[in-house]
Amino acid sequence: MKYKAIALLLGVVFIVFLFAFLFKKPSEEIYTLKRTDVDYKILASCTVSFPEPYEMAAKTEGDVLGIPVAEGKQVKKGTLLIQIDDFKEKQNLIIAVNNYENSKLKLKNSREETYPRLKEQLNDDTAVLTDAKNQYERTRKLFEGGVVSKAELENAKTKYDAGQARFNQTKLQLDSYSKSGAAAELINQLNILNAQVELAKRAVGERQLLAPYDCTVIKIDVKEGETVTTGKKALTILEKKDWILETNVDQKEVSFLETGLPCFILFDAYPSEKVKANISLVCSTIDGAKGTCNLKLQIKENKTFIKHGMTGNAEITGKKIENVNVNVLALPSKYIIREKAGNFLLVKTEKRTDKMPAEFNTIGEKWVSLKNIPEGSRIVLPK
Repeated sequence: MKYKAIALLLGVVFIVFLFAFLFKKPSEEIYTLKRTDVDYKILASCTVSFPEPYEMAAKTEGDVLGIPVAEGKQVKKGTLLIQIDDFKEKQNLIIAVNNYENSKLKLKNSREETYPRLKEQLNDDTAVLTDAKNQYERTRKLFEGGVVSKAELENAKTKYDAGQARFNQTKLQLDSYSKSGAAAELINQLNILNAQVELAKRAVGERQLLAPYDCTVIKIDVKEGETVTTGKKALTILEKKDWILETNVDQKEVSFLETGLPCFILFDAYPSEKVKANISLVCSTIDGAKGTCNLKLQIKENKTFIKHGMTGNAEITGKKIENVNVNVLALPSKYIIREKAGNFLLVKTEKRTDKMPAEFNTIGEKWVSLKNIPEGSRIVLPK
């Protein structure tokens, strides 16, 4: 009998609590309006656009002699990636260099020996000509005075003419050499041989694939001993630089954007990985057709899973602007009642709750900045 009474009492208590719970008036969610700073969040989808994988092709036909790198290896600029047989090209280079050096030596000898020798010869011939001329003039005067015979005069004239002829010949050789003769010919020949050396060097270089910049070898498409044709894809590399993502945001967000602002990326393939980034470029023009602005986002973190072409979502923290999202009467946008007649708020006073018109500016998707409601007002969350 005692246990039945206890059970009955517990049943009554349970029913009382059940009725109290079912008919309890739910408490109101109230927000007290105050001046505050709001983090302006900009959300946008993005795609990894740079660096792009670069496919390197064989520049010429030949047999692959060596591949001193492996897939996944990071290499410095100028590192040999693939070597194609270059025996013939190297021999041609040696021949071209030897011909160039021989011609260079001839020009040097010509400048240091032939030209100075001709100048010295001209000086000697000038001295001989001067002596012969003076002797002839003296003999001519003596002949006119009857002191010497006609034969002695003619002999002096013959020596003078011979000296003049030697001088003229040597001067002609010197002028010809310095202007359009052997020196000019040797210089022209040297230029031709130098061009042949450069062509031979280029031919040797075309037998090698070198890293154009610091990079990672992604894929190798040839094997040692394989004969490749000109233009055949040999390997794919990826430049060692920070990842750059591109995104487009609504033009209304532009005033909140600037270079260096922080953000983070959630990649579709790795939704649990929050990757830090920052704005590296804000495009200075607006796409008139779409009403959007292009942004470039830079990732400095070393995340091995990131690949070119991956997609994700960026959350950018906009800059702080006084009276826009700094020191404003901010209210969560969920408190706004949006009707055809306009926007309204439920403002609670001591005695009642009044429905009042709301004038505001939006701050992102979650906040608004009120204009016509005083600070300290208590706003009720609509049901």
